[in-house]
Amino acid sequence: MPTVKPSHPYISRIKPYEPPDIEAAAERAGVEKEGLIRLIANENPFGPSSRVKEALADFDEYHLHPDYGRLVEAVAQYAGVTSDHVVLSNGADEMIDLLIRLFVEPGEAVVVCPPTFAMYRFYGRVNRCRVLNAPRREDLSLDVPAIERAVQQSTGEARLLFIVSPGNPSGQAIPLALTERLLELPVMVCVDEAYIEFGGESAISLLADYDNLVVIRTFSKWAGLAGLRLGYALLRPELAEYLNRVRPPYNVNSAAMVAALATFEDLEKVEANVTRLIEERERVTEALREVPWLDPLPSDTNFILIGVEGGDPDAVVDGLAKRGILIRDFSSPAMAGYVRVSVGRPDQNDALIDALERMT
Repeated sequence: MPTVKPSHPYISRIKPYEPPDIEAAAERAGVEKEGLIRLIANENPFGPSSRVKEALADFDEYHLHPDYGRLVEAVAQYAGVTSDHVVLSNGADEMIDLLIRLFVEPGEAVVVCPPTFAMYRFYGRVNRCRVLNAPRREDLSLDVPAIERAVQQSTGEARLLFIVSPGNPSGQAIPLALTERLLELPVMVCVDEAYIEFGGESAISLLADYDNLVVIRTFSKWAGLAGLRLGYALLRPELAEYLNRVRPPYNVNSAAMVAALATFEDLEKVEANVTRLIEERERVTEALREVPWLDPLPSDTNFILIGVEGGDPDAVVDGLAKRGILIRDFSSPAMAGYVRVSVGRPDQNDALIDALERMT
């Protein structure tokens, strides 16, 4: 019987993403899964608009392929562009994959700025591209000269640069002046704005001046639709037309489309929840500053990166997990000494603060 192997040997060296084992975490903490305080994945603890559930229940065309016209128009209006700038995707992750397929040939290179969102490297390798690192500075800010060197030394093989603003895991927004400087490089520049509703200046204002810019956004964070997987890209119409050529037909499911339209119909309440999360972010940051061995960094996102000074980050994560509070640790050496906490509801944040104070 023949042995079937992957078409390229390096596929065996790509580690699949492994989400947190929520069932095991609940069992370890001695609580039901619903009783866990999940501050690990930058989800919106307030969930989606109440109109989303109603709209999903009332929709009666699940047996038909979706028509995206209304959603594209609504996204364009929300983003302040015309509809020919908008391309939809099954979450922002799919858009990263599509952009690499469109702009980078196998063997050519994408440029990433670690520590950063892992999916840029993941999809670069899956698409048989080289991944060039331009590591961030010690304070986790972008090292722009290092990015420029990486592009210049690639001798034309670097085709696509990924930057995140506000950043993950740093939480820091990138000044538009730095983005403009990077747009002078001979590469496509993708600005991932997954957290833009929580802070920072959007790069959308630069689309009219730069044809090598693409902005990625998502409904996962601000709109509370992480489980429905809806993202989109904003780019010049001539490039959007090409991107639509490589986008699978009907890649966004009807439920995600209906939920997004319901979100826009209830935008005032959804944005009020974003404001509440920002207020909670600042409150939690101030409270954590009172814990002598913690150093929370300023954030423009819905999470807080926290330095653990003179302590063991793994012990902090483990100690909270035993109390039923899940936060993020890091395996990257560049993130040694840090943990990341998603901003929760006020009661969840109070439980986190109390638990950390008791660890003092």
